[in-house]
Amino acid sequence: MLLNKCLTVILASFVIGTVSVSGGEVASKNAENKLIITDKIYSNIFVRKREEHKLVVKHLLSTEDYAKRFDLLKLALKEIIRVIQEDGENLRNNNLAEGSALPKNPELVDSLARYLENTCFFGELVLHFPDMSYRILKGVDGWRDLLIRALEYTRSFVNILDQKSLEMLGLLEQEIDEGKRTDSYVNPYRE
Repeated sequence: MLLNKCLTVILASFVIGTVSVSGGEVASKNAENKLIITDKIYSNIFVRKREEHKLVVKHLLSTEDYAKRFDLLKLALKEIIRVIQEDGENLRNNNLAEGSALPKNPELVDSLARYLENTCFFGELVLHFPDMSYRILKGVDGWRDLLIRALEYTRSFVNILDQKSLEMLGLLEQEIDEGKRTDSYVNPYRE
């Protein structure tokens, strides 16, 4: 029970987490002495976040109790969808176009970071747990359209995303959008 609560807290922190710069990275400051995160710096942070997501997936894969795994996945997917909805609305309201440079406004940077990271985290979870994910998502209205738009928007940030994330998003697109599925598509994580 305690392990389950700890994992729940860890999952929530990954989903809700924001951008932070480690001591080894150099960022510039503007005239108001506020930290400005560049595309290159955030790209490095993004890769680290993706590694953390993979550790969570690995832990979920090692969880043998189906009910526990299902509950944790359900919690994560619903929270990811909430974050993508809220941050997507914030990005649209602030006219942050696909593929644009990182905004100067730190709150918008956080919003964009959560959006990109959670879209990729969603992809990892759905690809690794497709049957369980679809069982959870069938009760969530509009999830497929929301995530198709999210992955298209996310993939436009080629200056930030690493090649592995772009490939994973390509797999996710084929997994959730049958119209984009090629004849040779196989989910490499499906058991």
